[in-house]
Amino acid sequence: MDSQNTFHRLISPSARSIFLFLVGCCALCNTTLAEVAVSTAVDGQFLPWVVDDGEGGVIVMWEDYRTGKDWDVYAQRVDSAEKTLWELNGLAICTADRNQRRLRMVRDDKHAIVVWNDRRDRSNWDIYAQAVSLDGNILWETDGIPVCVNSADQSTQAIMSDGEGGAICIWEDERRSSEFQDLYIQRLTATGEPMWKVDGIPVYPSESLQSDPILVSDSVGGFYIVWWDVIGYDAWHLMAYRLRLDAAPLWDAPILVTPMDGMQGEPRVIADGEGGIIVLWQVYENFINDQLHAQRIAPDGSKMWDENGIPVCTALGIQKHASVVSDGSGGFIAVWRDERDVYSDLYAQHVRAEGTLAWEKDGIPICTAGGHQDKPFIVHTKNDRFFVAWVDYREDFGEESRDAIYGQQIDLSGRLLWEETGVPISTSTGEHHPPFVVSIGDGTWVVVWSNMQEDKGDIYLERF
Repeated sequence: MDSQNTFHRLISPSARSIFLFLVGCCALCNTTLAEVAVSTAVDGQFLPWVVDDGEGGVIVMWEDYRTGKDWDVYAQRVDSAEKTLWELNGLAICTADRNQRRLRMVRDDKHAIVVWNDRRDRSNWDIYAQAVSLDGNILWETDGIPVCVNSADQSTQAIMSDGEGGAICIWEDERRSSEFQDLYIQRLTATGEPMWKVDGIPVYPSESLQSDPILVSDSVGGFYIVWWDVIGYDAWHLMAYRLRLDAAPLWDAPILVTPMDGMQGEPRVIADGEGGIIVLWQVYENFINDQLHAQRIAPDGSKMWDENGIPVCTALGIQKHASVVSDGSGGFIAVWRDERDVYSDLYAQHVRAEGTLAWEKDGIPICTAGGHQDKPFIVHTKNDRFFVAWVDYREDFGEESRDAIYGQQIDLSGRLLWEETGVPISTSTGEHHPPFVVSIGDGTWVVVWSNMQEDKGDIYLERF
C-alpha cells in the first residue's frame, strides 16, 4: 500500500533508492551507530521503564535478577553524551527480600519516583515506592516506603506525577474479593508521606471486576482514571472517572466509555491537550477479527465523538498491541500490530480532533516486511514528526527465530521518512524484548530495550 508515499512515485526507481539510502544514513548519523550498555550485570535485566531527566538525558529503571534468586529494582541515568552517571550496571533502588516486579516511574523536577509490586511479605503482594534524585541519591527509606500493605493482594499499579513533587498511585486491590477486585489510590508527598488514608482509598466500589487502571493528568488540577470493567463473561467495558488532586470527584459517577454491549479491552489513554482525554480500545470479535475503536471525552464527561466511539481499524484479522500519541491538535496517531495478512505487520492511523480519519480507511502500512512485526511504541519527536520502534521478526519463518529492533519516522501526512521497511536499531544476536521510547526534546529521542545477546538479559540504549 503506497498511498502515504506519493513523493516516492515522483522520482525514478534508481533515484528513489539513492534517496532512501541517504535518508537512512542521515537519520542514523544523529546516533553513535552503537548500542550503549546501560546494564550488563550477570543474569537478567528486563522490562525497562524510561523517563527524560530534563537535562537532555534519561533515567532508566528495570527488573533485575543479578542475585540469581529473586527480582530487584535497579536504575541508571544516562546523559546527553550517552555516559552513564550512576553506579556501574545500575544503582540499587530496592533489594528487599523476595521479588519486586512491574515497576512504573515518573519524574518530577529533580527527582524520579518509582512504584512497584513487592513480595517481601511472603503472604501477599504489596505496593512500595521510592524516590531518587538526579545525582543518584536515594531520597526515601531504604528499599522503599509502603504505599499499600493490606493483607490482601495488590497488583497492576500505575503512577502519575502530582505536579507538586509527589505522585498519585493506583492499583488493583483484593481486600474485598479475590475475584472482583476494586481500584484503590494513594497520593504521596515529595518526602514520601501518604496524604490519604493508610493503604489507600477506593476509587468507586462496585460489584464488577476492576482492572488495568490508567492515570492521566487533566493539566488543570485534576486527573482521569480509566479502567477495564468486567461484569460477566461477555460484558467487558471501559470506564472513566475524573477526580481532583485531593481525590474529590469532579463527576457524579464514572462514565461508560465503550458501548454497553460486547467485549472491549486493552485500553490506551492520552490527554487531548484541551483538558480531556482520548481512549483507544480493542473490540473483541471472537478473538479472530478484533478491531480498534476510539472515543474522546470532554472535561465535563461528555463524549465528543459518536456515542459508541469511532472505528479506527475494522480490517479483517486481529488488530492489537496499539501505541498512541497526541498529534498536538486534539487528535491522535495510533500504530498497531495488524494481522490482515499471513504475517503480522504494523499499520497506523491519524484521527483528527473532530473524530475523522486523516489517512485512508483501516490505516496505512508502517512496515510490511516478511515475518512478524509487533509491540510498536510511538512518540512525538518535533513539529509534525513521529517515531515508531518495534520488535521485528522479519527473518522468522518458522525454522529459526531471529528478532531485532527496527524504527521508522513518519510525518503528519503519513509519509515514511526513512527506508520503506524501517531502519535497524539493533540486530545483535540474542532475543530482543519490546522497546521503550522517550522523546527528550529538540527533536531527540532515546530507544531502550532488553536483549539476551551476552547474558540472560541486559539493558541497551540508542540515542537519535
